[in-house]
Amino acid sequence: MSEHIQQPKLEFYVGKIGGIIPLLLMISLMLLLTAYGMGGPKGAWAPGFLAILVGLILVKNKGEYCKSILDGIANKTGVVVITAWMFAAVLGALMKAGGLVDGILWLGLSTGIQGSAFLVVVFFSTAVFASGTGSSNGANLALAPILFPAAVMLGADPVWVALALLSGAVLGDNVAPISDVTIVGCATQGADLGQTVKQRAPIAILAGAITLAVLIIFGGGAEVAQTANTINLDDLEPTNLFMLLSIAAVVGTALAGRHLIEALSYGIITAMIVGLVLGRFAISDLFSIPAVRGESSGIFESAIGGVTGAVMFVLLLLGIIRIFMDSGLMDSILRFIMKNLGESKIKSELIIFFATAASSLLVSANAPSQLLVGPTIVRPIGEKQGISAERRSNLMSAAVCSIFYMMPWCLAVMVWYSAIETAAINSNIAVPSAAISFMAPYPWALFLVTMFSIVTGWKRNPKSSSSNEETPQPAI
Repeated sequence: MSEHIQQPKLEFYVGKIGGIIPLLLMISLMLLLTAYGMGGPKGAWAPGFLAILVGLILVKNKGEYCKSILDGIANKTGVVVITAWMFAAVLGALMKAGGLVDGILWLGLSTGIQGSAFLVVVFFSTAVFASGTGSSNGANLALAPILFPAAVMLGADPVWVALALLSGAVLGDNVAPISDVTIVGCATQGADLGQTVKQRAPIAILAGAITLAVLIIFGGGAEVAQTANTINLDDLEPTNLFMLLSIAAVVGTALAGRHLIEALSYGIITAMIVGLVLGRFAISDLFSIPAVRGESSGIFESAIGGVTGAVMFVLLLLGIIRIFMDSGLMDSILRFIMKNLGESKIKSELIIFFATAASSLLVSANAPSQLLVGPTIVRPIGEKQGISAERRSNLMSAAVCSIFYMMPWCLAVMVWYSAIETAAINSNIAVPSAAISFMAPYPWALFLVTMFSIVTGWKRNPKSSSSNEETPQPAI
């Protein structure tokens, strides 16, 4: 999807506006399902399929329409994203099976830290888990049931415990080389993965430091309760922390400039070795012949099966995005934007940031929104203004890791709140309101730091070779 302004390939009975009707229909039906609590990747299958059928009725040249759909589905960006998701899913499942959650919990509880200081443990635990798995959802679903009640019992305010979990998960998702946010951002902009992560680090670290200060200042105030009845340190295994070696393998290899799939493979191999040595799982848990037809053959199959919903969603979205691009409507939008840009890098970067943020709120998902605006708006604007591919990727990441995570109707935020709600009910703790996501400190800190970076030019790098139009191949 690296094409820029081009001649319209599709003609609609209603004019160029017909190119966006399938996309708007898909988004509208997704939001309708979300409003009834039925949102999610699988919930997008039917809206996407119906949207394609409606577009077929509206288009004049049916054959070209079908070719556009297939061209979109076969796009290299989608192949990279889908492959990386499968490998990342396996890595995350192995770390979970290896007991990393227990190891992180042991580390936090064994220190005796209480009150708002324990929120530092919560924040870093979710950040480490999310950075290793590349998933804020995985971090919240895995850690919230344990860390939320433990932190409250140790004297932390329930609202701020919930916000610490959300903030840590977003930070991890923001900086992780294997995060779908990073993967899609680099793929759509032709950016180098290692350089993107390195250039993102100062902004993320500053936002993280601001978040820690907020959590420490406002996170205490509750009375410390006895945790022995609910959490027994003797039942936790500190040796499970060795599973962090798999995270180190992925991060180190990726930052060394090796291919993302290679980096993920080393992480998977490391996690397998550590888990087997520690006795956390057996080879038969990884793969075995199921006793009953239809049952899972092990961790590998279950992990890959868990991302099929997202994979199908991306394939449908890629086809619909290509329809939008081939309609010529995006060309008109781009001409209008570029005509009014002038030479202002500040204005260009603000458009990149807020266009990505607006798309994420419409789609209710962060990586798919990057697939939508990355090649159609962000890359053409950035290349015209000489903004490096890595900078463009980081601006998109900041957009979908800040404003997106403040809104309670977005899918990732709903996953977080569902985990918090369940943990609170099971532990007889008052359930915080979903509206507290508007107070999430890391998304706010990242937004403010990014605005500072845009206005002042801090960490704005010169045009890189990876953004050169003659060599636009993704480094991942």
